[in-house]
Amino acid sequence: MNSVKKLLLAISLVATLGLIYFFIIKNNSAPTPNTADLVNAPSEETGFLPEKIIGNPETAKLTIYEYADFGCSHCAEWNEVLNDLLEKHNQEIALVFRDYNTKLFQNSPLAARAATAAQIQGYFKDYKDLLFSNQAEWLSEDETNLKELFANYFKTASNNAGDLEKFKTDLESDAVEKRLDFEQSLGKQIHLTGTPMFRINEKTIKLEKLLETIEQKLN
Repeated sequence: MNSVKKLLLAISLVATLGLIYFFIIKNNSAPTPNTADLVNAPSEETGFLPEKIIGNPETAKLTIYEYADFGCSHCAEWNEVLNDLLEKHNQEIALVFRDYNTKLFQNSPLAARAATAAQIQGYFKDYKDLLFSNQAEWLSEDETNLKELFANYFKTASNNAGDLEKFKTDLESDAVEKRLDFEQSLGKQIHLTGTPMFRINEKTIKLEKLLETIEQKLN
């Protein structure tokens, strides 16, 4: 066998071994979880703001990922259900809340910004609950009065202990905009078409099956 044939044979052998290695690695490596099903660390992409979390995903038996629009009436109804669940199961459940703007409610984007601004000072849950429970009040409010109304919600949520001027500044900040854009992108990753949507263990759970699924996974 001449040197040219030996060289071609060697090249062919290396290529074959490379393909075998590629398929072995591909078939045996665990799939990378979708970032929509992870608690994502603060980064430049998120405006260096963390996830909106109620509970502790590191110690909870079950982590629920919720995608909601503050203007959505069904989201408001489910907010009450989830609050009851979180109280009942206390440390067993963690909730990761993501805003998803359905483009159906003109005041929802500012509501989401306000909730995120409240989150920065540690008042997200109380602010979220105020937005949902007072949905009828702010949903059709004139834009000129909306910011003042949301500022009043912040005073209530923080029991007048929060920094109101910081809240107003954060409401307009690029960091808050980036955080919400990131949450919107996560909703698109899972092909979200409406709200509310709930994800558990990388699967979308039908609303009519949600409570049953939660109870099953806790038992």
